[in-house]
Amino acid sequence: MPELREHLQSHFGLDDFRPAQREVIEEVLAGRDVLCVMPTGAGKSLCYQLPAVVQGGLTIVVSPLISLMADQVQQLRDEEIPAALLNSSLTPGMQREVINQLADGFEGLLYVAPERFAAPSFQSVLEKLNVKLFAVDEAHCVSQWGHDFRPEYAQLGAVRERLGSPPTIALTATATEDVRNDIMTALGLREPKIVITGFDRPNLSYESRRLVKQSEKDQALLDLLGAETGSGIVYCSTRKGVDALTSMLSQELRDRPIFAYHAGMDQAARTANQERFMETPRAIAVATNAFGMGINKPDIRFVVHYNLPGTMEHYYQEAGRAGRDGLQSRCVLMFSYQDRVLQEFFIDKIGEEREKPDLEVIDELKRRATDKLDLMMRYAQSHTCRRRSILQYFGDESEVLDCACDICQREGGAAIDTGSHSRAVVVPDEVVLLTRQILSAIARLRGKFGVGVIAEVLSGVRTERTERWQLDQLSVFGLLKQYATKRLIAMVHRVIESGLARQRDVGEPGKPIYVVELTTAGVSVMKGEIPPPTSLVDLVPTGRGTRASGTNPRAMGTNPRARRATGIEPPEDDYQPDEEAMERFNRLRVARAELARLRQLPAYVICHDSTLKLIARHAPHDAAALEQIKGMGPHKVKLYGEALLSALRGSNGE
Repeated sequence: MPELREHLQSHFGLDDFRPAQREVIEEVLAGRDVLCVMPTGAGKSLCYQLPAVVQGGLTIVVSPLISLMADQVQQLRDEEIPAALLNSSLTPGMQREVINQLADGFEGLLYVAPERFAAPSFQSVLEKLNVKLFAVDEAHCVSQWGHDFRPEYAQLGAVRERLGSPPTIALTATATEDVRNDIMTALGLREPKIVITGFDRPNLSYESRRLVKQSEKDQALLDLLGAETGSGIVYCSTRKGVDALTSMLSQELRDRPIFAYHAGMDQAARTANQERFMETPRAIAVATNAFGMGINKPDIRFVVHYNLPGTMEHYYQEAGRAGRDGLQSRCVLMFSYQDRVLQEFFIDKIGEEREKPDLEVIDELKRRATDKLDLMMRYAQSHTCRRRSILQYFGDESEVLDCACDICQREGGAAIDTGSHSRAVVVPDEVVLLTRQILSAIARLRGKFGVGVIAEVLSGVRTERTERWQLDQLSVFGLLKQYATKRLIAMVHRVIESGLARQRDVGEPGKPIYVVELTTAGVSVMKGEIPPPTSLVDLVPTGRGTRASGTNPRAMGTNPRARRATGIEPPEDDYQPDEEAMERFNRLRVARAELARLRQLPAYVICHDSTLKLIARHAPHDAAALEQIKGMGPHKVKLYGEALLSALRGSNGE
């Protein structure tokens, strides 16, 4: 029997296997069930196509992608490999012809849409088929908790039993650990070999830009498309958005072919636009997430998300359509808080399509969707390596080297896992020490407790929890007692965002309980083998969040009771603003209203009236002084400080 590589060369014209392909194929040929997680473009289809050729007989391939089926069947036939498909794109006569071929003992690859198993004409021959291999592509569609659940996929476990439970391979590019468990359970896989090749795509550079106004987004998109001469995809969240953006780009970029794609278009128009996009150089597809699954265009140089996607799974899957040829490509996320409002609207509609909805399940689906949206927002606003964030989300601990994401480029190419840091940024010794102390506490708690308990232990606060578990006996108890518990909670979250620790859900379904544990990089930093990432350079507080020491106002932080107790600050009710303070307050309110309008936020999110009154009263002269005002802080000063200080000075610059 020819060696596998000879089959690869003679039937598919390929010189060698990609990473993990051979391992998966050998497991399939040995008759084992396999769960295969490979990133987009890693060659998943070969993992069932080559075994089908080698062992002969009938292989059934389940796929939700009608266009991909037709492409793969044609490619196989071009290689003189027997292949057929059965889906709604065939006429009734063509479907009967395929059914008759099956009844006559067809051997080869049969591509089937999942809903076809419920058709009476197919069911009549189903149990008579001698299936050698059952392949389920896009297997994440099995999980109702996943980002692309399809009810027809939930029936595939029963279908597999009717077929006699043949060896099965389930394949997906995007599956977190809980989704992988769902796949194995739903399909009834028997002690499957799990092969995860990793989620890293080093040739993709990830960027995120917050653009409040649509005009800003449009201009940024035009600038980006002007700089990128290759083909690309621009994703929008709604059909209306696709139509509007297609019209704008067609007017502004007359030298570029622009093709729209969304589910509201006529099927023939969608198919034609997809084919033209595949064949046309420098083409741009403007589409909803209905476009792209199975698109095998290797030279897509950029993927732009004009709106925030609802989940990291959607984002990674869609962004992953760039650079399938291995060359450098860009993945740009443009977002505003209005995008979140739109995604929340979609979440509210979950379950409306079900005739007899289970309210508990619907509530759980909405809760999970909201959690995933929160994570997507966190990614969009993160100041840590984006490649590392994506890998961490999917549980991949691969080392990140030479990252080209916007954050790492800003830091001079620093990569989190390696601990390398920008030559322009040096992590101070006090930050190194503080980071190692926090990591030590996480290690001592052995991944059994959450962020709140870690902060309580470090601050030395005796609570019912710390005493019940005798955590006050640990060597790290009170190690950072100079900091308030809330400040330590924020620090622990910063350490998690940096990739040195991670949160893991150990609760029951529907009742999440998150504990914190170290990552490999965290262990290395704790042991002093590598320095912390430069994203933690400002981890040490500058006077805020520390506990009172003497009567130093900075040591008091912003605790009003502590400040009033020492006579430093009188009770707010006792203070009567003078005329100048009232004028400053009114100017500040005008500035706040403008900030709220520009950022499309409620005014109180910028800051409360009580904060404006304090600013008006104390009239801080610079950002450092403004940061000490109750209700402000480094983040808000960075966002709004310039505008507030300008309003405080007034038009004449006083």
